[in-house]
Amino acid sequence: MVTPKITHTRTLILGGGITGLATAYALEELGCRDYLLLEAKDHLGGLCATTYVNGYHFDYGGHLLHLHSQLGKTLVKKLLGKNLAQHTRHAWVYSNGMHVPYPFQTNLWALHPELRALCVEELKQLQNMPAAPEHFEDWCIRSFGYALYEAFFRPYNEKLWGRPLRELTCEWCGPFVPAPQRGEMLQSATQKPAAPQGYNATFYYPRHGGCGALVEALAAHVKNTRTNAPVTRLNLAAKTAWINDRETVTFEQLVSTIPLPQLVNLLQGHDELKRAALQLEAQPITVYHLAIAREVPHFSWIYFPDAAQPFYRVGMQNSFDPGSVPEKDTSLFYIELPGLPPHTPETEEKIWNGLHQKGLVDSDDVKLFSAWQTLPYAYVIFNQARSQVVPALLAALEKENCFCVGRYGRWEYSFIDKSLTQAWDLAGKLTTL
Repeated sequence: MVTPKITHTRTLILGGGITGLATAYALEELGCRDYLLLEAKDHLGGLCATTYVNGYHFDYGGHLLHLHSQLGKTLVKKLLGKNLAQHTRHAWVYSNGMHVPYPFQTNLWALHPELRALCVEELKQLQNMPAAPEHFEDWCIRSFGYALYEAFFRPYNEKLWGRPLRELTCEWCGPFVPAPQRGEMLQSATQKPAAPQGYNATFYYPRHGGCGALVEALAAHVKNTRTNAPVTRLNLAAKTAWINDRETVTFEQLVSTIPLPQLVNLLQGHDELKRAALQLEAQPITVYHLAIAREVPHFSWIYFPDAAQPFYRVGMQNSFDPGSVPEKDTSLFYIELPGLPPHTPETEEKIWNGLHQKGLVDSDDVKLFSAWQTLPYAYVIFNQARSQVVPALLAALEKENCFCVGRYGRWEYSFIDKSLTQAWDLAGKLTTL
């Protein structure tokens, strides 16, 4: 009989993605080295890891660095140094034959005259927003008017989220859906905005190595990590975790960056929490990476609200990451599709036909490379169930010295900058417990 190996650590971190690594890095910086980070896969990085295949490299969709906090900027610049470049966004919405610069709502000048006139008339008649809009549909219509809602917000978001917008709350909107003043939108009907709008008007990205370069820079400072170490059971009362059901790790405090429903499902007991977590939903997405033997005019990304196309967004990796392709005169697209469509030649043909219809590929273009990726928890569904369940779950877990952090740990919609700042804040808190 083999005796299970038992390890003890003060702080156990679940998940070796960007948030878990940032938490461990912060603990190291604060002089707290009694921690252990466990990653289920055979490599660190999670969704921020960069994949290398046949001379190409790519991320899980558009993993760009939107750095708005001083901490996030300072940390990333310290870690990446000269391996960091800033880019200006070149993005637009392809809608009903129109190429409308993003954000749609501050570029009314680019709309067809009839639609533009209708949008202007509705904007002039908008009523003040109530303190608490009923749902996302209500928020959109009250913010932008019905014409803009039907032209872009409804078709795009229903395509992305896979459900009527009445089922979504507004908690996630924040910086992700720019809501400019009415005057700005009306002014954009007659003149282009003086500067790009929105939280992603500029962004950062590593010069070399894809988003994985940030992962590697963090990992270089993090000593106590283990890969191929999936946690299969957790007992919060006994402060014990089981790895592969064979090895136990005891701890004093637990940091979880794995998806919140997945964490709750690992718990021994806590049937009430498990029942609550069953109400949490997420919209998966599929990413199809495609390289062609021609360098198309560069763009950052394009939104596609029309239901006829299988994809909702297309980005151009080599527009901000030239080293992602092995040769010049090559274009590498990341094509994001809602849900989990089959990875079949038929799906690839639909994607190719859609790209051809929108002018991104020509009929005689040569396909050099393609690859599939899936993100099962890509977008957390913000509905009434989430609004009630998540705060209760997080509070109950924290009472057990289990702290959830990051986009999926806290079951929210956020970006890398927020994961970094949450991780640093949590690390500071853990050192005082």
